This record gives sequence, C-alpha cells and structure tokens, in this order.
Amino acid sequence: MKDLVKYIKMMRYALQFKMILVLAVLFFIFGILFEVIGFSDSGSSYSLAALYLALTGMYFYQLVFSTTVSKMVQTSPMKKKLQVTGPILITFITSFIVFAIYVAIRLIKVTPEFLEANNVPYPRAYSTILFMAVWLFIFFIYMAFSYRSYILSIVFIALTVIGILGFSARTEIFIRISENLIGADNSPLLLIIVSLAILIVGAIIGYIISLLLYKKPISDMAVRYALRQASK
Repeated sequence: MKDLVKYIKMMRYALQFKMILVLAVLFFIFGILFEVIGFSDSGSSYSLAALYLALTGMYFYQLVFSTTVSKMVQTSPMKKKLQVTGPILITFITSFIVFAIYVAIRLIKVTPEFLEANNVPYPRAYSTILFMAVWLFIFFIYMAFSYRSYILSIVFIALTVIGILGFSARTEIFIRISENLIGADNSPLLLIIVSLAILIVGAIIGYIISLLLYKKPISDMAVRYALRQASK
C-alpha cells in the first residue's frame, strides 16, 4: 500500500504530466459518452466506447514510467519498482475500474427494448465486453516494451490493430465466442468472467515482459520523443 501511494505521488513528476492526464480524462469522458448515447451500437463487436476506455488506463502507465527518465530516479532504489511494478499496478487498477464501469453500463443498457430497437441479439450486445478485454490485453503487452524497443512496439501495435480489426470484421470472432459463452440462457456472467481473466492475464504477461526487459536500456528514441512533446 505504501508503494502504491508513492507511485501515485510520483506521477506528478512525469513527462507531459498535464497533457497525458488531460488525454486520459478526455478518452474516459468520450468513452462513457459514446457508450451512453449509443454511438457504437451498430450490432457489431466493434465499440469505439470500449476502445476509448481501454486506452484510458494505458496513459497511467506513461505517467509512472516516464518519471524514471530523471537522473535522480535513475540512481534511486525505487527505479526498478517505478519501471516494472508501478506502471503495471497503476495501469491494472485504472483498467479494472474503467472495465467495471463499462460492464456496469452495458448491463444496465442491454434490455429487451434496447435489443429490439437496435435489432441485435444478446451475444452481439455483450461481445463488446470481450472486445474491450482483448484490447486491454494487447495494450498491456505493448506498453511493457514500448519504452525499451520504441520502433518494435510501434510496428507491433500497428500490425495488431490492423490484424484484429480486419480479422474480426471478416469472421465476427468476438460475436461467435460470445455466443458460446453466453449460451441459451442469455446470461453474460461467464463472458464477463472470461473477459476479466483476459485482463488479468494481460497484466501478468505485461509484468513478466517488463521484468525480463528491465536491464535493457530505455530507448533513446522514446525518450527524445517524450522530451520533445514535453517541451511544446
């Protein structure tokens, strides 16, 4: 608990603190807004609301990790925790919160009237929860090595976004999986549990990657980009 408080306090010293915090808040607000007004209720598993909310937690990874760019922190005994444990823990907490909020809104929103009005069955309506969990999983992996291998991380996230969106559009994979998890009784409980498990596994894998890459120097390109943005 003491370390968690330290991570939160250290975020104020992050590069681009105000800008990143504003972006996180904006993505959260727009995500909630899109979900509430039904901006992405198209009957597909793609949900702009879920994607925006998934991105919200990732900004907090930057807020913790970028504090270690300072030479003072580089020689501090807190360095490893601020580069490995701290970013993953803070991101997991914020991601879990936005995930829970999204699930709660969707559970309240998906009523017989909603399904009839949008002409979608239960599995399609709830498949966006799985969609969000998968993106959280991917973002955990991406952030874990984004500061170590900047170019590789950019290539990874670009190919992943194109691949998943293209594959899911052709195969409706999220909807098909949701159909199997929800079953004939139209209960989303198992789907939510599996989605939460995906989120947790993503955080664990992200932590393992961060731990394995800890001794690898921080990418000069990533630092230069952050410093350039911070100076604007």
